[in-house]
Amino acid sequence: MINKNSLQKVFIMLTFLVVSVAVSSQGNYGLTAGARQVGLSYATVTTSGFWSSFHNQASLGEIDRFSLGINQDNRFGIAELSNKTFAFILPKGNGALGAVYSYYGYSEYNRHTAGLSYGMKLGQKLSVGIQADLFSTRGAGDYQNTNELTFEAGLLFIPVENLRIGLHAFNPLPNSLRDHDMPTVIRLGTGYYFSSQFMACVELEANNTGETVLRVGSEYEILSKFLVRGGFMSDPMGYSFGFGYSGTILQGDLGFITHENLGLSPSLSIVIFIR
Repeated sequence: MINKNSLQKVFIMLTFLVVSVAVSSQGNYGLTAGARQVGLSYATVTTSGFWSSFHNQASLGEIDRFSLGINQDNRFGIAELSNKTFAFILPKGNGALGAVYSYYGYSEYNRHTAGLSYGMKLGQKLSVGIQADLFSTRGAGDYQNTNELTFEAGLLFIPVENLRIGLHAFNPLPNSLRDHDMPTVIRLGTGYYFSSQFMACVELEANNTGETVLRVGSEYEILSKFLVRGGFMSDPMGYSFGFGYSGTILQGDLGFITHENLGLSPSLSIVIFIR
């Protein structure tokens, strides 16, 4: 007879696999860190800031202080599907180095993600960046353990004041070079600052399976250093909202995103800036 604990483990593992594919921006390999990014429905290819630097490494060139950040996503209130992330950014010359580590899952099935990145400004209008990624997946029982290495790269272009255009590519490599398939994802977006208090952004994502995703986000500073956010994504269809505080030394953000079938996922992140 199958006991209750075994059935619970099977249920959690199947849910884990479904959610991994359903909510990550790069199949089940996408980094989802950053509560601000959650509040913007992950329309992050043109935004600046700490966590944005790991969604488009070109924005690393805009960070000029040593920074540390932690983030936790609690997907649909299921502890086994939580995602915990730690990162730091170290300015270097006219650019910055970044490192990020993320743990997703639970003891029976989990993924460790580590990335090392560098971004720099090539002038007043153009920045570029690149990141090497390692994905280590561990599963209990008959599930095969895997280790995958790839890279991602991006650019950020500011043709005129207040207008930003971003391009990012994840895993631009043929799957014939690896043992297991990984998605190739291209993201193109634009963002515009209508004033120092209000920003809106839109981006389109496409992958090598023919799927496309539209994301839209906006951010408004309602009081000095206090912000509200909202967004929409087309696949899986969902809405997002969030709040944030952006101080000189401390930045804190809380974001929520919905899934048409699975419900609400909260995210909390804290960043400390060190001179």
